[in-house]
Amino acid sequence: MTPSRNATSARLWVMPVLVTLGIVAALIAAFFWGRSTVSPQADPGNQPPQQQGTEQAQAVPDEVVDQVISRDSDDPLAIGAVDAPVVMVMFSDYQCPFCSRWTHDTLPEMQQFVDDGELRVEFRDINMYGEDSRRAATASVAAGMQDQFEEYHDLLFPDGETLEDFSTEALVELAADNGLDTEQFEEDMESEQTADIVAENEELGQSIGATSTPTFLMNNTPIVGAQPSEVFIESFEEELAAAEE
Repeated sequence: MTPSRNATSARLWVMPVLVTLGIVAALIAAFFWGRSTVSPQADPGNQPPQQQGTEQAQAVPDEVVDQVISRDSDDPLAIGAVDAPVVMVMFSDYQCPFCSRWTHDTLPEMQQFVDDGELRVEFRDINMYGEDSRRAATASVAAGMQDQFEEYHDLLFPDGETLEDFSTEALVELAADNGLDTEQFEEDMESEQTADIVAENEELGQSIGATSTPTFLMNNTPIVGAQPSEVFIESFEEELAAAEE
């Protein structure tokens, strides 16, 4: 992937989603959130209402899954093989402490499945907390334009914590620390192409009713909240077994 990609081609992987969102929004909301309950592993008393851990909800219909999972080779916010049998979509926010905890604790345990070609992870930032979140999401796309999304994503969630400074200057400094071309990085942060990707992911999250972070879709199985790693590994193994049948 190169930074010079045309803005029109960048929209190709999101346009099918936007065309059908109005049709499937009610279905997604019902299946994602309608039957969630507070997880016994979580401590909801210490969590904001929007970030309480929850158990897995009911399976999502295939027609809904098709609107959420892109499997696009030009997606700058994805890791893993396009043809992996299992795709996990993560809806998150760079100011969400539970998203950071999951990235630090659970994502490394899922990495083995990515490396084996069995799992693809697609990241969708829904920017619940305003402009700082949106700026961080923009920076992550700019890093993805240089094929450094995963590395930069980890920098935005240092040691399972969230950053205190989301200024443009701080985000560019992070890019420099990761060896990115900072001139290109700043250019991509300001580009219409990047703005479109950020806005469309945010609109997707809003349209499906993603009111908590983190939220995941493992093929057609939603997982709401920063559940223990075992929950994700078990869900992945179940989806992998089903895909191999």
